[in-house]
Amino acid sequence: MTSLVAAALQYASRGWLVLPLHTPTGTDCSCGKPDCEHPGKHPRTEHGFHDATTDEATIRRWWFQWPDANIGVATGTVSGIAVLDIDPRHGGDESLADLERQHGTLPDTVESITGGGGRHILFAYPGGYVKSRSIAPGIDIKGDGGYIVAPQSRHATGGQYEWELLSHPDDTPLAPLPDWLLTMIASPSAEPVPLTAEEAAVIPEGNRNGTLTSLAGTMRRRGMSEDGICAALLAENARRCVPPLPQEEVRRIVRSVARYEPGVTPSVIDLFGTDAKRLDTNVAADTGIPVPAEADGTPMANPWPEPLTPAAFHGLAGDFVRAIEPHTEADPVALLISYFVAVGSVVGRGPHFVAEAARHYTNLNAVLVGQTARGRKGSSWAQVRRPFETIDADWALDRIKYGLSSGEGLIWAVRDAIEKQEPVREKGRVVGYQTVVEDPGVDDKRVLIVEQEFASTLRVMGRDGNTLSPTIRQAWDTGDLRIMTKNSPAKATGAHISIIAHITRDEVLRYLDSTEAGNGFANRFLWVCVRRSKLLPEGGHIQELDFGPFVRALKSAVEYARGVTEMKRDAEARELWRQVYPTLSADVPGLVGAMIARSEAQTLRLACLYALLDQSATVRREHLEAALALWGYCEDSARFVFGDALGDPVADEILRTLRQTEDGLTRTEISKHFGRNRAAADISRALARLLEAGLAVGMPDAPTGGRPAERWFAVTPGRRADSQSTKETNETK
Repeated sequence: MTSLVAAALQYASRGWLVLPLHTPTGTDCSCGKPDCEHPGKHPRTEHGFHDATTDEATIRRWWFQWPDANIGVATGTVSGIAVLDIDPRHGGDESLADLERQHGTLPDTVESITGGGGRHILFAYPGGYVKSRSIAPGIDIKGDGGYIVAPQSRHATGGQYEWELLSHPDDTPLAPLPDWLLTMIASPSAEPVPLTAEEAAVIPEGNRNGTLTSLAGTMRRRGMSEDGICAALLAENARRCVPPLPQEEVRRIVRSVARYEPGVTPSVIDLFGTDAKRLDTNVAADTGIPVPAEADGTPMANPWPEPLTPAAFHGLAGDFVRAIEPHTEADPVALLISYFVAVGSVVGRGPHFVAEAARHYTNLNAVLVGQTARGRKGSSWAQVRRPFETIDADWALDRIKYGLSSGEGLIWAVRDAIEKQEPVREKGRVVGYQTVVEDPGVDDKRVLIVEQEFASTLRVMGRDGNTLSPTIRQAWDTGDLRIMTKNSPAKATGAHISIIAHITRDEVLRYLDSTEAGNGFANRFLWVCVRRSKLLPEGGHIQELDFGPFVRALKSAVEYARGVTEMKRDAEARELWRQVYPTLSADVPGLVGAMIARSEAQTLRLACLYALLDQSATVRREHLEAALALWGYCEDSARFVFGDALGDPVADEILRTLRQTEDGLTRTEISKHFGRNRAAADISRALARLLEAGLAVGMPDAPTGGRPAERWFAVTPGRRADSQSTKETNETK
């Protein structure tokens, strides 16, 4: 039988947060109260549910202190599970039978048997907020803010909690909640419950449409019906949106998403209306290199990022880039970003910065966005790899991998040892069991993935059942990876995964799934615009460059960094951080906001790398300034790639249409563009959003002798949205 601490650690390895509970002792409870109402079910720790964790050291300390503690598993978004708690003593079996007769049987999923004869039926967490509450006599839903008692624990009756024989979590994937059950637990008529900041993040004005659209897309992808999505989205709107959207607007979002077949993934272009028109090119006068522009040759609304400022080329990384830049057509920013990704990977999982409860290590993910081969994306990596092959040949030979296709494959590259139990036989009889190592695993948890066809990765991620997205997100967050499928026993702890990916802007807009745009996958990457920096018909003279000083300096810095653990800021850096933090953490509307939502964390990781290359465990002001300069380029790149999309299909369609006409459009003409199938209120709301975002402006139209009309124009760098601009426009007419 698995020990309590071993079981708790096993649950934590799956990403389930655990906490120690009191234990029944005969007819009493270890809490010391003979009349305890819930023996063996209440937390031992001071803050109860809020102390739940996956941290191995904390879990081992708890069960060392309380070796017989029952195991609690937190439910809800923190662990990714929602649980039906069936209590037969209060009619739970009968209630479930009635519900299944009305709606159909529950799908096969993971289930445990409580020590008192009850059942815990586990489902994949559906997103949004699921309140822990009773939904029928003897049936509770355990969601956000709740927990269950997990197998290996003891019940007050003397029985033990056990996994149901045919549905152990190692063998059975968690099923999604059925539509009828989701509708029941997410009913908008349910009494609203005030949420703390820990329980749910508020969706502020400006992010409501995009967030709800992304959630609806996720639900549709899981095969949910239009009614089920509508119920869930109305509840989400009422609980989290400040202020809530009108219910009719929420229903409009649902209708838009429901146009797609269940299980089909709408693209970003479909849901967010991002302009995916083909990019033609102009020629930059300073370099002779083609640069993106709109199809008619006009500058783009979000132009190509300005070149990196000198601050970004601080220290060893900057010296390296400046030395090789004259000898390569690769973009200097591509060289710099690739260098940092490589440094962060080769250093390994030692240096880290603690921000609140999260540890930020040095692993980075970066997407280089450029024009096919002319962007010289591959050239940048080829140049950067050279010095690292010298300082760590084993890493360069064995820990650089190519291609991303599945979460299981990524975990396999950094897997822990795989053990299994085999029977010990004497004279043909089983007399015991022994642990046998089936696979020795991988000792070196560092992996740098180079994916030169990131478009294919995005396409693969859109397939049902692909686990790459959650695996990459967990790798960036904690490095503890596990996929609960029967055919995937591998798991990884302390994985240190870094990614360099290459793609074109057209491919991003075509293949980046709306779900991945909104669920945090995309903002765990640095988005970096790159292009050919110069024309070298004869090539450079990099063979004449003495790499010796750079290799020696890099080797010294990496050896130093491997001895660093927790990093801190000095006083000047802390003061600068206080100044820039409000800007870094400010909400940005639209799709760009979703892409840069982790600006604080990304800047923090970059600053740590600048410091380590200076052989400093302390982040100083110059390191933070350099990181801010580099992050600023990444943010501008995201604006160029994803444009001004607001995540509101009506507003984005109006903006596209306005940008195609110099004469502007009246509200009547806008309505005609939609075939008069959009309510006037929808168009007014969309125009208000465009005005608020500074993307469009309404001006009085030329007098016609009738009712005064209003004409709307897209705001471009050459148009001022003020009264003088209005006057000039009318005079021109």
